[in-house]
Amino acid sequence: MRVIPVLDLADGVVVLAKGGRRETYRPINTPLCPDSTPLRVVESMLKLFPFDKFYIADLDAIEGKCSSANSIVSLAQSYPAIEYWIDAGFRDVKDLIPYSHVSNIRVVIGSESLHSLDTYIVLCKDPQLDGHILSLDQKDGLELGSSDIVHKPYLWPDTIISMDLTRVGQTGGPNLERIRNLGAKRAGLDIVAAGGIRDIDDLIELDANGVNYALVATALHNGKLRRSDLEQLC
Repeated sequence: MRVIPVLDLADGVVVLAKGGRRETYRPINTPLCPDSTPLRVVESMLKLFPFDKFYIADLDAIEGKCSSANSIVSLAQSYPAIEYWIDAGFRDVKDLIPYSHVSNIRVVIGSESLHSLDTYIVLCKDPQLDGHILSLDQKDGLELGSSDIVHKPYLWPDTIISMDLTRVGQTGGPNLERIRNLGAKRAGLDIVAAGGIRDIDDLIELDANGVNYALVATALHNGKLRRSDLEQLC
């Protein structure tokens, strides 16, 4: 089981997500990092533990506003040995252009951003999507964006994210039922859990259910996940 720290970007700074209600998100100011600048947050995370992967959600781009591509690319170039998983609301091949020259960025396609199943099929024909990750986004029990894609496991890449936005930053725990259901749709999937992970007990339970990666922010910022926990998991 590997933990991947999450940076949610809005207006150029890192915000703390909660419940998928993006209008309420505020810049982080936590015991782990009182500075919401993306570079400072990454530095603080690396002082806690030598993470080799980070997940970044460009919330403005996901909502069809301005992009933080320049900031994300600069961050990736500052730490070339780290792999960055980027969800920037990719809807079209042209959206990939700002990231095409950065070797340590891995594209995440969020179902929330897909207008149709055909949109995803067209995207997947582009070589830049080789090795991409598909995030199957859910909120309040409803599949977001192109809901058809969740029923077409033969179109999925080998790595998918079970993203439950309602549980993000909350205390209800991860959505194990959905994770199990997705895993039953196709053998050999690498499932990434996202949303509601509170502590090491949740991570141990996810591991027992065949989950290899977990996206985490709040539990790192509030100290519920400590360095000793992360070392134990590894």
